[in-house]
Amino acid sequence: MLNILSITLILFVSSYDKSYGFEKIMNKTDLETYNWTKRLLVINLKSQDKEKLSYVDNWLIANKCKIEDRNINIVFFHGRGGSAGRGGGPIQATLRSQPPNSVNGKIRITDQGEVIQQKYGYEPLAKYNLCSYIGAVTAATLNPPPHPKRDWRSLIEKMSEISKNSYRKNINQSSDFIKYFKTVTPHRALGKLSIGSRPSKRKNVDNIKSLRAIPWVFAWTQIRLMLPAWLGSAEALRYSYIKQFRKTLYDMERNWPFFNSMLDMLDMVISKADPEISKIYEEYLADESLKRVGKRLRFQFEVIKDLNKKITPKEIINSRKQFRTSVIVRNIYSEVLNIIQPIVIKKLKTNQNIHNKKFLDDALLTSIAGISAAMKNTG
Repeated sequence: MLNILSITLILFVSSYDKSYGFEKIMNKTDLETYNWTKRLLVINLKSQDKEKLSYVDNWLIANKCKIEDRNINIVFFHGRGGSAGRGGGPIQATLRSQPPNSVNGKIRITDQGEVIQQKYGYEPLAKYNLCSYIGAVTAATLNPPPHPKRDWRSLIEKMSEISKNSYRKNINQSSDFIKYFKTVTPHRALGKLSIGSRPSKRKNVDNIKSLRAIPWVFAWTQIRLMLPAWLGSAEALRYSYIKQFRKTLYDMERNWPFFNSMLDMLDMVISKADPEISKIYEEYLADESLKRVGKRLRFQFEVIKDLNKKITPKEIINSRKQFRTSVIVRNIYSEVLNIIQPIVIKKLKTNQNIHNKKFLDDALLTSIAGISAAMKNTG
């Protein structure tokens, strides 16, 4: 029921009791001894703790009658990012992908960072997006998705584990990978942009773990690799495509909105990615050892691209024709910026003239904004 993939859900069980004046953070022990009062109950779930996930899942099912009898509503809180790699995507597909009966006429959602200006900075667009939320909540309430079958859950959990391990292996196994990211992407300049609600780093240290999700996704999008949205997916999809699971895979595609939406977002990311552009950055900024990293990443992208053609339902691929045309039109302008950007980054590294540096900084930030606008859901 809860947390099929690696995400964090926060459940708010209302209502709030003013006499207590606080929120109670729940754990397993608290649930076992829970006193049924009108108190705000917060359950913070993390996918790594499978025992707690299972316990909370069973607790909610076992106490369903108590929850309903006391007229307590469970409200799911979903923090949405702008990119597919951070929970973004069409709101209709997002809510259809929630656990069955979890919307029930309401859901609490946050839009973060640069998405706020993009969605609500212009009044007609703000009205359109708010109406989309209302329509999506209504549709998900009146027509909830089916409960995942046991074999669906078993397969997706295995796929999630394979994908996570592959992703971490790629990032952690070689110091050259991190060096490639720092050398080839414009990640250092992202802290100067007015995006996001927090600093680009958690701490003032120069390592990958200190980076927040926004600059991590944003930087890979700038060089058109879109890596956080697909890295590790090839291994998971290859596993699901073996003969033993193929029938279950096709059943999930047709009948599980959550899985169908995931494939839809993957196809969208693949349509926007253009790994050949990363070669331009390597030409100006990388040495031979780092170029080997880029070559390996491009090979992995071709693998997931081929698997996507085999596995993604044809109706999803065919429905993307107009979208692909739009991307081609935008590429005419964004590719020029992708050629200029690495040249500017290289000049900034070597130019000590303060006057010139200001113009180069402006040029770099302008190119970042232009590529971001072309890619839209950039993170």
